[in-house]
Amino acid sequence: MNTSQIVISDKFSNSSHHALAGWISERGEPTCTELPAGRLPTVKRAYNILGLRKENKAFWPRGVLFMGDNRAIDAQRDELATLRERVRCELVLEREGYRLDREATAQRSARNLKFRRGQGEIIIVNHEGKGWWDPTNPDRSARGDVIKLVQHLKPGLNLGHVRRELRNLIGLEPSYEVRERIKPTSSDANQKRDPVWMWEHRNPPQQGSAAWRYLSEERGLPDRILDAAAKQNLLREGPNGTAWFAHRDNRGVFSGMEMRGPEYRGFSTGGIGKRLFRFESDPGVPPSRVVVAEAAINALSFASMDRFSRNTLYLSSGGGMSPESVAELKQVLMDVAKRPEGRLVIAVDNDQQGDHYAAMYSQMAQEVGLWNGRASPKTPGSDWNQVLVARGNKESSAPRPFGELAGSATSTTPTPQVAAGWVDELKSRKRQQPQSVPQAEQTAPSLKRSGSPSMGGR
Repeated sequence: MNTSQIVISDKFSNSSHHALAGWISERGEPTCTELPAGRLPTVKRAYNILGLRKENKAFWPRGVLFMGDNRAIDAQRDELATLRERVRCELVLEREGYRLDREATAQRSARNLKFRRGQGEIIIVNHEGKGWWDPTNPDRSARGDVIKLVQHLKPGLNLGHVRRELRNLIGLEPSYEVRERIKPTSSDANQKRDPVWMWEHRNPPQQGSAAWRYLSEERGLPDRILDAAAKQNLLREGPNGTAWFAHRDNRGVFSGMEMRGPEYRGFSTGGIGKRLFRFESDPGVPPSRVVVAEAAINALSFASMDRFSRNTLYLSSGGGMSPESVAELKQVLMDVAKRPEGRLVIAVDNDQQGDHYAAMYSQMAQEVGLWNGRASPKTPGSDWNQVLVARGNKESSAPRPFGELAGSATSTTPTPQVAAGWVDELKSRKRQQPQSVPQAEQTAPSLKRSGSPSMGGR
């Protein structure tokens, strides 16, 4: 039988699809099999497989698709079956730092073996080492064979990488080394409650991990923002898919973390306490503009939609502020006020608590002579993350210079919704000014007034 397969289907006759119509060779009539379009080869690959010349394209019949030699695919399937049969899940877990729980030591032949690594990290192995499941997974979807286990432990690996890792484990046996669960002393317990210790013993979220999915899918944060926050050492993945956001003081000393998850929110106990979450649009560049929000997720949400993001420092107070947090924020505002283009955007929620924080932040800015304004969602009771989720995956426009005020946005540029009404007032005052006056002279009087609101920088 011919090693090539011809697929006949009118659904795949469109030349703009992944694969185009193929050519029926004179080798005979092979068996016809309909395949999904995503698995068909490109035209270039079809040329290479059959050695066709471009002029043969005129003889391609409509609705005929080509699928190359299937021997490579069959070999891959055979290898996957071999890996599932000859590589035990216990061996993969031990290679990743998991150890058999002491309670299961006497029952190696038990149907379920419990493996532990860190706090809250548990994997149950069943089906005589060929299956597993994660009891800490909220929707119980983390389960499967040894191949899915590797992808669960290392979400960034594709199937080819998984096969490469498992080839070296064929024929090896697990050691069943036991993790002794020693009752911690009071000093050990205090150490594990220390936010610094907790932060250092957790990894940043990676694409595909539970915390990453929570932030990107449920909270709508773009991958580029999460990647930037992870590079600035601002994110960690906690148990049960929670995301941790680092707070630091003005010297850069870690103080604690905001913790948010599908079913949990809070701030770490112990340590030196709450300070400020700090996300920089241009790390290492002194900020000319500060955006302060009530929560880290709201600060990152505002940053993902911000049209004036250059040289901006996005802060979160984590809700209520301690006296130390107030002193830290005042020092930040004082440093920004020294820059001629310095300004503060108060990106709080549109509710009574947001009103309270807006008044407090505005007073702090006026004390140091910093130009400031409030930016809140238009819908009462909503925050900036809800605006981001409602907006969907729409990309924000490129960052714009500080000299462009919020009221100068064109009709084609999405404008953040603001509750306070000062943007409309700014537009009205701008229309009332003579058209012959240059733009710089129009904006100069309003910029000199401390406390005047604006979304952008100068």
